[in-house]
Amino acid sequence: MLTALLTLALAQDPMVPKALAPTAFETAKLYYLAGDLGSSREWCERGLKKERKACEPFLKALAEYKFLMGKYEELTLDEAASVVALDKKLSSAAPGKLTKPILERFVRGPMMRARDWANQGAAGEAVRFVDDVLKVDPKNAEAIQLRKELLARADGGVVDAGR
Repeated sequence: MLTALLTLALAQDPMVPKALAPTAFETAKLYYLAGDLGSSREWCERGLKKERKACEPFLKALAEYKFLMGKYEELTLDEAASVVALDKKLSSAAPGKLTKPILERFVRGPMMRARDWANQGAAGEAVRFVDDVLKVDPKNAEAIQLRKELLARADGGVVDAGR
């Protein structure tokens, strides 16, 4: 048994690099995604010596994010837009765990209501919901497309090239 393990170990290519552990900054981002802002801050502070360029802006954005999340129940559209923008700064790969309810409340919910209004023939009312979504998430492709469709419907099928 021991000789089989030794043979296997010696047969491995020594030129294949071993996987490296994540850096303090990468660990901070993982904690952010998991919703643990305190641990995220701690890990980023640990990485300040080696990864200052990445950690300083991350810590600043994290502090702003944490402040806004403290007002979760009373967030305005502008504050929700700030939360979404900060989330994209903190992790461009996926929204953080704490941002998902904000997206549900200010993006997905209003989009569903806009579709409901549109299906009932009230394009003007639907556009208001879509406009609120675009205030929070200006690059939301689904909202941009729905807004174009609603405006075309409201104009009687005539699309104004200036819009």
